[in-house]
Amino acid sequence: MSVAPMRVAAGSAACLLTAFATAALAQSYPAALQISPDGGGRCIDVPDRKFAQGQGLQMLDCNNSPGQTFTYDPASMRISIGGLCIDVAGGQPGDLVVLSSCNGGAKQTWKAEQKGGFTKFVGGNGLCLDIRYGSKESGALVQTWTCGEAEPNQLWSLQRK
Repeated sequence: MSVAPMRVAAGSAACLLTAFATAALAQSYPAALQISPDGGGRCIDVPDRKFAQGQGLQMLDCNNSPGQTFTYDPASMRISIGGLCIDVAGGQPGDLVVLSSCNGGAKQTWKAEQKGGFTKFVGGNGLCLDIRYGSKESGALVQTWTCGEAEPNQLWSLQRK
């Protein structure tokens, strides 16, 4: 038996395994978005679980509630909760992020970039998901800000649910 057909078969099998592994990783999953310990260690929260158009987001102690269980979809690069998406309201540094009807627009796009053991979310406008003023306090607001290299208030851990 020739070695060439065996190499082709082995190469095809490796390609299929890679494709299946990539597809598995690209699936959406529910997760809490927890800031790095140096950023305060809290989770993004929908105040009073009020899933409504224009609702801002805050940081709160992680409690596994429905108001802290977001879904990140790597294919569409959207972060959603309660049927709404995290949206960059104004699109300028310091503008608060809000919940909005999912429309697939650039203001609802969040590219996940690995930074060590954490994830940085870069919006379609090139700004990062950020905690306002770098606050570590409960109730701190969530905004967009110019992306830094390793700012602790921009480094997130996705705690799968």
